[in-house]
Amino acid sequence: MVETATKNTFKIVCDVRELLDAVTSCAAIAPAKGPKPFLSNILLRTNEGALEVFGTDLEISLRLRVERVEVVRDGTVLVNAARALSILREFQGERVELEADERSGCVLKTPDARYHVLGDDPHDYPELPKLDFEGSVHLKAQDLVQMVARTHFAAAIEKTRYAMNGILLDLKDKRLRLVATDGKRLALAERTLETAVQKPVFAVVPTKGLTLLRNLLVQGEETVALRFEESQVFLKTTRAVLSARLVEGHFPPYEDVLPKSLEKKLDVDREAFQAALRRASLLTTRESQAVRFAFSREGLELTARVPEVGESRVRFGIDYPFEALEVGFNPQFLQDVLKVFECRTVRFELRDGQSAALMKELETTDAGVQEVPGYLYVIMPINLG
Repeated sequence: MVETATKNTFKIVCDVRELLDAVTSCAAIAPAKGPKPFLSNILLRTNEGALEVFGTDLEISLRLRVERVEVVRDGTVLVNAARALSILREFQGERVELEADERSGCVLKTPDARYHVLGDDPHDYPELPKLDFEGSVHLKAQDLVQMVARTHFAAAIEKTRYAMNGILLDLKDKRLRLVATDGKRLALAERTLETAVQKPVFAVVPTKGLTLLRNLLVQGEETVALRFEESQVFLKTTRAVLSARLVEGHFPPYEDVLPKSLEKKLDVDREAFQAALRRASLLTTRESQAVRFAFSREGLELTARVPEVGESRVRFGIDYPFEALEVGFNPQFLQDVLKVFECRTVRFELRDGQSAALMKELETTDAGVQEVPGYLYVIMPINLG
């Protein structure tokens, strides 16, 4: 629990934009409703001349530090997250004053507006444990941003018998992998660490926690410290500490499903392929999302037939010097990965109509066109009946 003085004297003057950014991030965690009403609040506390903002739902917790603040009096207040966020969004000035009142509330005011928001006792609010990050794993911040962006969308949304409703962190020696799958597709991002880890880690982190951290990592942030403690993971940047309870259960043996030696390799223009997929899926529905991919020496024909809706047929020019092949895919699964690719050309690798396919990025170097290392995307075919 958060320790508070007998009389709360909290008073600060703060930059509106920086405070709004911190409250927005912490409010994204705080549940609007639930069996524990105090969790719908965020906690504001002064610490060493700065302001700390806390938010938690007991699964994920976030502490953000706001430096551009004048601390008039030290203290702590607990205020409703949604109400504080709504008020701060409306402030037009550059500075805002926040002060605790005698009824566990908080007064927010600018030269032209004043709001008194009732609050709860800060003593009831949970707090992140104090941790020593010495010996933790350090990652390049922008590497982590890219890895999360290229994997999170493949994670399962609903709970399954496997722990797939999160992102796997697979740490071994100097290798870090982030892996996400829903059983129908799999995204894998890999980076090399500067220092080998002391012991391997194989843990599933809630998707929400990693996507939240990705949004917090601003351009110029250098490193992220990563530490595992029992059933939780802690991530620390220069201004934030995030903790997340690890997803319970077993992650499937993902290396077993990674295709090897796919004979048919096709290089296609990313934007043109996106456009063709978009056109081919215009008549698909949530219940019927399959698109037939018919490869031949004449090119690729994309076909979708949906009962009581209609049929679409789109031709896409492609160099295909192999035997004719028909296979079904969910076009949205392909669109999801094409959105995060930054390259001009992608490689589509196939074997037959029953095997998983691979998608990779390509880059042009002095040595020619090469695969971009550190990322691959696996997509399972759909039975066309």
